[in-house]
Amino acid sequence: MGKVGRPIKRRVKLKAHEQHTLKELLSHGRESVRVIKRAQVLQILGTGKSPEKASEAIGICKTAARNIMNRYFAGGLKCALWDASRPGQARVFKGRKEQRLIAMLCGPSPLGCARWTIRLAADEAVARGIVPTAGRETVRVVMNNHALKPWREKNVVRSGVNAGVRGKDGGCS
Repeated sequence: MGKVGRPIKRRVKLKAHEQHTLKELLSHGRESVRVIKRAQVLQILGTGKSPEKASEAIGICKTAARNIMNRYFAGGLKCALWDASRPGQARVFKGRKEQRLIAMLCGPSPLGCARWTIRLAADEAVARGIVPTAGRETVRVVMNNHALKPWREKNVVRSGVNAGVRGKDGGCS
């Protein structure tokens, strides 16, 4: 069964060094707007005002002000101001693997294909053992970062022998 009754009113009491940190943070202006607004909310909460009053003064919703206050009580000033790091998934193509993909894309296309497509490049990178798995978007991002457009003939260096659709015997069809 959930809690019944009125919620407990908590007030933020900032320590002297926390007040100094907030003042320094707001005076320099080298942080993101999100951090600056959180610092402003904490300053107002530190004067004894409610989250509702702080949200009106800063121009954010009441829930956001309450969340900032709850984060302060849960983890202190650092937790209330900054988000925890979210590193995400590790890059699939980096270093030698990325170089091998680029070299593959600058070379001739597979038999029976006139040019590289993103889907074909992703499948071929896996087939050649460059990476265990590769998605189309990952290959597209690598190609975009290196300004590679192998589906456009002018962006790929090819000799006259390798141009066009190649047949099984290696000649142009």
